[in-house]
Amino acid sequence: MLTHYRPESMNIELTTICPLRCAQCYCKPAKDKNIDKDKAIYWLKQAGEMGVKSVHLSGGETLCYPYIYELVSASVKYCGNANVALSGYNFTEEVYDKLIESGITGIYISLNGSTEEVNSLTRDGFALSLSALSLLKEKKFPETFINWVMHSNNVSDFPNVFRLAESFNVKNLVIMTAKPNSRLELNTAPSVDQVKALAKLIKHYYSPVQIMVEACYSPMLALVFDDGRGGNTNTGINKGCGAGLTSFNVNVDGKLSPCRHLDYFEDYESLDEYWQHSTILRMLRVLEYARLQPCNTCKYNIYCRHCIAINSKLNNSLHIGNEFCELHKTT
Repeated sequence: MLTHYRPESMNIELTTICPLRCAQCYCKPAKDKNIDKDKAIYWLKQAGEMGVKSVHLSGGETLCYPYIYELVSASVKYCGNANVALSGYNFTEEVYDKLIESGITGIYISLNGSTEEVNSLTRDGFALSLSALSLLKEKKFPETFINWVMHSNNVSDFPNVFRLAESFNVKNLVIMTAKPNSRLELNTAPSVDQVKALAKLIKHYYSPVQIMVEACYSPMLALVFDDGRGGNTNTGINKGCGAGLTSFNVNVDGKLSPCRHLDYFEDYESLDEYWQHSTILRMLRVLEYARLQPCNTCKYNIYCRHCIAINSKLNNSLHIGNEFCELHKTT
């Protein structure tokens, strides 16, 4: 069984409030709600006691959360770091200064295109993102990241996004996988040719801006770490989806789940008890050994553990077998 005795990272959903309306958004329409501050701090303390070293604060729009600075401080206090994802909404110099005072260690700006036209195909708030990047550059903030979600309609624009990242002195450009939106649609999954082309580009790009591929975009990782001679270093527990293996989520109601994209919420008094005894986590840890088509016959199957949330959202099922991934067509 794939298991991990201590989680490495956690995500906290701060709020459901968001002024933007992104086409790709996976958040279901909900009443405006914020996580209870004391409940969030409780789980941060639990996480710190279990050795979690990476905390991500997300939304909704994180800057709509009224206690954002308190949670940044608590994240740093208990886990040593705090990373926040922003659209750029309400991100002013005053807000930046308060985040710095609170101890923020990483800021991720959402951007899916180098122009309004491309970005708007999947995201809202292009001007807000550029404004945030400009402010971070002006302040010489060293840990600026761009979250770029790969879709079939923005792949060709990637080199332009990369050059834009260079112009803003971004540290890392993070490539993320498309997931079903709030209407349970996934109509913009890239083709195998697009994925292979981008993987090749990643291998040969040299720049101060580092390209990172998120763990749950495992098909891309499998290609990037394929040496072309039968060797592949995308192995081990971190080779793909880490839900319930290396990471967990706290939702806006203060409940625990394997990932913010997996709606299997459970009530536990302690994180250790959840990590060791959750039936959902135990199920996730054995999926590796019961793959379905097309993954079970893919040449990359032992080097890939794709996003489990796709099947969960679209098929109401937990299994490894991604019908939207065409990597199995690679010979």
